[in-house]
Amino acid sequence: MEKIDKIVKEVIKGMKDIYERNRNIDISVVWTRLIDNGLKGKSYVLYEKEKKLYVKVESSCCLSLLRMQKKRIMEKLKEYGFNYIDIKFLI
Repeated sequence: MEKIDKIVKEVIKGMKDIYERNRNIDISVVWTRLIDNGLKGKSYVLYEKEKKLYVKVESSCCLSLLRMQKKRIMEKLKEYGFNYIDIKFLI
């Protein structure tokens, strides 16, 4: 027999995992949380296709900044539960 506190901890952990997975389903909402404040109004998610995320950017300056941050953005996306293989930035 298992102790009740161990069972309760496992149940709560399972509920937390489900909640975290379903909490931020919309990538458009999550996108603004991932990028720097200076880029928030200058880029937005266009669409997703074949595990790639396509993002529209306002200018070549924004494009350069986002490309430099791409690795960090990909890591954050994984933390939120998104499994993209690449991000394509389009002007």
